[in-house]
Amino acid sequence: MNNTIKLSRKELYDKVWATPMIKLAKEFNLSDNGLRKICKNFDIPIPPVGYWQKIQYGKKVNQLPLLKKDEEGEIKINVDVLKQNYSPEDSIRKLVTEKIRKNLSLILKVNDRLSKPDDIVVKTQSNLENKKMSNSYEKVKGTISTSRGLPSIIVSPKNVSRSLRILDNLIKNFKVLGYRVLLSDEGLEIIAHDNDKMLIYIREKSNATLTPNKYGWNDRELSANGKLAIKIRRIATFEFVDTDKSPVESQVEKILIKIETEFQKVLDNRKKWEIQREKQEEIRKVEEAKQKCKDEELSRFISFYNDAHRWKKFLILSEYLDYVKSSDTKNKEWIEWAEKKLDWYNPSKNFEDDLMDEIDRDTLERKEKKKWEW
Repeated sequence: MNNTIKLSRKELYDKVWATPMIKLAKEFNLSDNGLRKICKNFDIPIPPVGYWQKIQYGKKVNQLPLLKKDEEGEIKINVDVLKQNYSPEDSIRKLVTEKIRKNLSLILKVNDRLSKPDDIVVKTQSNLENKKMSNSYEKVKGTISTSRGLPSIIVSPKNVSRSLRILDNLIKNFKVLGYRVLLSDEGLEIIAHDNDKMLIYIREKSNATLTPNKYGWNDRELSANGKLAIKIRRIATFEFVDTDKSPVESQVEKILIKIETEFQKVLDNRKKWEIQREKQEEIRKVEEAKQKCKDEELSRFISFYNDAHRWKKFLILSEYLDYVKSSDTKNKEWIEWAEKKLDWYNPSKNFEDDLMDEIDRDTLERKEKKKWEW
């Protein structure tokens, strides 16, 4: 389904100079190169490389004018609505599906019997066999469950064999895909990339039956109904359930695609966050450098300002010393002292004076000592 957007040269020119090319192209469901070609065909100037970065950092930019043409012509851009609504997740799922189907090492069909089961499955099988014998109480009537620290399975005895074969198939496929498979107190965890994890567990679905009790209200009793569900939990929980046409054993490909897609989404988002963080850090450094330049400039000016005012006072002191010299030639010791102080106070000399090293020349007040100087 296509929608046609009609624009004049002036309208497209205004858009091109108001929005970065890559972002604007997405609005039209075009590539940025495709949009550039349209602008070239209609003699519409576009911002040069670095234009938007200059705007971002507050630098001066020049906008190229739109020259008039004898025939302006209407610009038509066809937008494919279906493609426009195609989400990034659809793109990820498509790539993952292709990857899963091309991986010949994956076992997309659950065997009819256990063959060389994984060590985790062996432990789980032993645990469930003991539970069969103990006839332990479960929330769902007619089910047994694994102990803590093993893959979490709650099923009726008749579904134990199916559950173990499905579990074994999934664990082997997880390892082929490069996931780490670990046991925790919560159950079976698969871990990918930078410690991104999901919890896998198997449940038998149940039906609720309401039975009146002696107190006048209904007791709710859950009974296993024979249908298995593979549940996968990360932040949200999603599941794959037996249907009349598609038992869980035939949904292995869908399960692997869903898990790999979720992991890939997390990885892609992390990369986007990292790029965003790097951009923010770059902006912060630029702003920090700009502020440092401003602070240094102000510091230089203040120094210049103070020197100028000190020079003015220095001239007054020099004039007074000349007067003393001309009227009191006998006070040579004081004159020598005054000359040394003038050399210390003179902004063009700034001679050192041990007795005045704690005094600020501009304010003639004692400098404040920093804590670690005491």
